[in-house]
Parts: sequence; structure tokens; C-alpha cells
Amino acid sequence: MHDSPLRSSPHKRQCLLRALALASLAIAGITLSLAWDFLASIDSMPKMLWLQQMLAQVPAASWLLMFVWGFAIPLVLLLSLQQTPIRKLRTTALMLALMWVAITWYVHMPASSQCDALYSSWGWACSVLQWGFSMSLLLAIAAYAFLMLGLIISALGQLAEGMESDPNHAA
Repeated sequence: MHDSPLRSSPHKRQCLLRALALASLAIAGITLSLAWDFLASIDSMPKMLWLQQMLAQVPAASWLLMFVWGFAIPLVLLLSLQQTPIRKLRTTALMLALMWVAITWYVHMPASSQCDALYSSWGWACSVLQWGFSMSLLLAIAAYAFLMLGLIISALGQLAEGMESDPNHAA
């Protein structure tokens, strides 16, 4: 007779619980992306008038700096891949701070669609800017989809590890 997986060894229980947690995160992440218009929600956040006015004074600089904030987040994530758990906690805090800066910046900067109206002589530069924002959004969506796929694969790996027979009890 088979015992319940949760009544088996602590290692099996831990693997199965990790698999359940990872699968739940993946399902929630996929569902959330289908049901929530994230960019509209961010854009509807309350505004700090002083920051909005400051960024409106130099729209080209604010648009270009948005690329810097957007590039800094994956760079921090890539640098953190080989770090110890203590440093990963610091890296997570840094990444969350950069995300806060990027979201705050995005909410307050002038719309990039105003580029042609504000800088009429920048025809090609405005096109490159618009293309860059579109590409960065597509890359962010691809990274999000990759993260969800990674969560699903990790959940399946944890499930498989939890379902294997316990090597300590093998005869």
C-alpha cells in the first residue's frame, strides 16, 4: 500500500510542498497577466506633481534615462546569479529599489508619443525612441513568459524529485 506523500520522509514532503508553491506562483503569474492590464494600472497611479513637472522640462533626458532604469534591473539580476544567499537578499532589495525607481519614472515622464510634437526636427530619433520603447516592452513580456516557464519546469522537477523512492529506504 502507498502512504500519503505528505506522510513520507521530510525530504519528499519538502519537495512536494516546493512543487506546489512553484506551480501556484506560475499559475497565478499566468492568470494575472491575462486578467490585469498592468501598464494601465501603473499609469493610473497617483502622480507627484513636482516630479512630473521636472521631467517635463527635459523630456528627451527623461525618456533616455527610462532606458537606463530598465536596463539596470536585468543587469542586477544577471550579476546576482552566482551570489551567496546573504548577497542575494541585498541584490533583491537593490532590484526592488530599481523597480520602484523605474515605475515611478515611467508614471511621471512625458508620453514618448509626444516626441514628434516636441522635437519636430528629430524625425528619425523619435522613431528610434518609439521603437526602443516597443522593443523593451516586448523583451519584458518575453522575460516574464520565460520566468513563468521556469517556475513550471521547477515545479515539475520538484514534483518528480518528491515522487522518487526515498534512497534511504531502498533495500
